[in-house]
Amino acid sequence: MLEGDTGCCLWPSSLFLSEFILSFPELFAKKCCFELGSGVGLVGVCLNHVGASKVILTDGDASTLTNMKANMEMNNLHIEDSQLVKESKNKVECKYLSWEEACESDLRDYQRDIVLGADIIYNPSCVPHLVRVLCMLLRGDDGRHESVNAATNGEIGDEVSGTTATGGPVAYIATVIRNADTFNCFAKAAADAKLSVVNITSSAAPSSFLPYMISYDRSSVQLLKITLLS
Repeated sequence: MLEGDTGCCLWPSSLFLSEFILSFPELFAKKCCFELGSGVGLVGVCLNHVGASKVILTDGDASTLTNMKANMEMNNLHIEDSQLVKESKNKVECKYLSWEEACESDLRDYQRDIVLGADIIYNPSCVPHLVRVLCMLLRGDDGRHESVNAATNGEIGDEVSGTTATGGPVAYIATVIRNADTFNCFAKAAADAKLSVVNITSSAAPSSFLPYMISYDRSSVQLLKITLLS
C-alpha cells in the first residue's frame, strides 16, 4: 500500500466485512455491488473473488483512489476505465465520490443490488451526508434491482439475506462503535430518513478466512443491515 491518509490503512471493519463476503458468497454472486469509502479496496477484491457481476469502489480522497487502483492492478483486476475491461469478466470500477457533493444524477447510472461500507460512521459532521447518499443508493424505484430478491441458500436467514420488502437494494455496513454519541447520531438520522438499521452481527458471524484478523478484536466490530422502508 502507498503512504497516505486513513483510507490507505487496513481497518478491522474492512477485514470483518471481507470475511462476511467470503463466508456468504451466494449473497454477492452475480450481484452489482457498490461500496462507499472503499479505502485500500480489500472488499472489492473479495467481491470479485465470489463472483459479483459488477464492483463499484468509491472514495472521496484522491490519494486513497490512487492506492486503491494500484491494489486492484496488483490483484490482476481490470479497472473499468481501462480499454481491456470490455474483454474482461472482472469488471471493477474505482470512482471518486464526495458524499457532501453527491447528487442523484451522479448515482443514477450506477446499477447496484448491494451497497457496502466499512468504518464509514466516524464523524458526526459527515452523518447527514452519509445518510443522504445511502437513501439515494437504496431507492429501488428504477426497476433494475429485482435480482436482490433471488432465492438464497437455506443456511442464510431472512435477517441476513438481501431480500427487501420493496425489492430495492440492501446495504451491509461494518463498523466499530468508538463513540456512542456519533453512532446514536447516525441511528437517529437514519430513522428520520426512513432507513431500517438492523444489527445482524450475531446471526451473520463470518468464518475466519483472513489471517490478519488474528491481531484484531472481532467483538468490537458490528455488522448492520440497512434498507429503505416503504
